Amino acid sequence: MGPVLQSVIFGVIAAVGWGIADFLAAVISKRLGTLWTVFGVHIASVAATTIYLVFALDATLPSLGQWAALVGISLLAFFTYLAFYKSLQLGPVAVITPIVSMYAVVVILLAVIFVGERLGMAQTIGAIGTIVGIVVASTNPRALRRKEALIGAGVLFGILATLGLGLWQFAIGVLSREIGWFLPIYISRVLTLAYLTPIVVARRSWPWRRASSRLILGVIVVGIVETGGLFAFARGSEVGIISIVAAASIMYPVIPVLGGLVVFKERLSLTQWSGLLIALVGLLVLTLSV
Repeated sequence: MGPVLQSVIFGVIAAVGWGIADFLAAVISKRLGTLWTVFGVHIASVAATTIYLVFALDATLPSLGQWAALVGISLLAFFTYLAFYKSLQLGPVAVITPIVSMYAVVVILLAVIFVGERLGMAQTIGAIGTIVGIVVASTNPRALRRKEALIGAGVLFGILATLGLGLWQFAIGVLSREIGWFLPIYISRVLTLAYLTPIVVARRSWPWRRASSRLILGVIVVGIVETGGLFAFARGSEVGIISIVAAASIMYPVIPVLGGLVVFKERLSLTQWSGLLIALVGLLVLTLSV
């Protein structure tokens, strides 16, 4: 199996994990609140992945410079989470989602500039088609007609979240090549949890006491599948091509879209259906460009 095909496969696996996590988190956060959902997801993530830490002890340990990078990108992840959820709070989801989906463009540009990755013609067409298709599919034309939806603090925070997510994913991809797929994600999650804990303690509010067992189970599931998606992205970056993994992983908004169709009986516009078709064709081109 060539690096291109591996990149696509791991990118799609990452997309499935993130898509399921986003769909469930959107429901859970309305009951627990943003901060407590993020905190609970990180606890579940660290608890589940610590089991594997024993098997990763023989991996290459981070150097002093890599530790510094991990501390930095974990802080970046912390602020990116805040910016993303703040953007959803202040701006319409129909506008914010396609903006944040552009993180893959940031990853690809950084990979080309700093890692020296070069995509062939077919791979470039496939990557562009996938990204454009997802942006179109996650765009609500009615929301775009409202000028107030295109300006304001929500869009600004969405752009900041896009830049932060793209930089974080790229850094994880580079570190995965140097010290393996597990440690960059695990250490980053632990450090981000450490940044979150003082804020949560200072709030002195514990909604878990009144949370149902189903809600807590949902948080655990989100933590596991989201982290699984991160591990897939890291593994794909380790054995494949970072830019192609990023392009394939952008398919994650398809899961919430399909979830809305099935669970909430939502209807997509012709534009959104066209976007999904373009994205799938782009992904097929990526897959065949071996």
